[in-house]
Amino acid sequence: MRFAAKGLLPLFLVASCAAALCAQTIQIKVVDGKTGRSVKSVCVGIQTKDLKSPVYIPTDKNGVAWLSFTHKNNEIDIFYNPKLGCGGTGVINPVLKYIDTFTSYTTGYNPSCAFPENMPGTRWKEIDSISTNEVFQHGFASANTCGKVTASPQPGQVILFVRPRNSQEKRQDCKAGEFPILCW
Repeated sequence: MRFAAKGLLPLFLVASCAAALCAQTIQIKVVDGKTGRSVKSVCVGIQTKDLKSPVYIPTDKNGVAWLSFTHKNNEIDIFYNPKLGCGGTGVINPVLKYIDTFTSYTTGYNPSCAFPENMPGTRWKEIDSISTNEVFQHGFASANTCGKVTASPQPGQVILFVRPRNSQEKRQDCKAGEFPILCW
């Protein structure tokens, strides 16, 4: 019996070390900055210096998008699926090459609360230089200039506060759309 236990210990150590080298997952939760409710069907953009173009991850019914980072090139997995929305470049559970920092943002339909609403071009601004290591160790929450809602992220979690478009932004979108004559 003692021999079997000694034989399993090295196997357990190897298995746990191998698991540590595998992809690490980040949960990105999108929250309404005024109400504190999760926002579903939002496209979360992720950009790293290794990516030629950003990947867009749609949130699920709980307002959560999943993203993984890996150190191994053979584990990188980005499968674009036009049926997911996000301008035809939506991905589910992408696995990206581990990098020290990444940029995150939401699409213009749900502007970020990390910046004041009256700031020019605020709905297209991105949160730069989110430390990947910091996210895995402590979590990350964006600023919330839209309301008094706060959040305490867990390790491996990113919380992005967003707001609905205001009437001026909706009017701009309408005028830039297919039928600008119908805009108010």
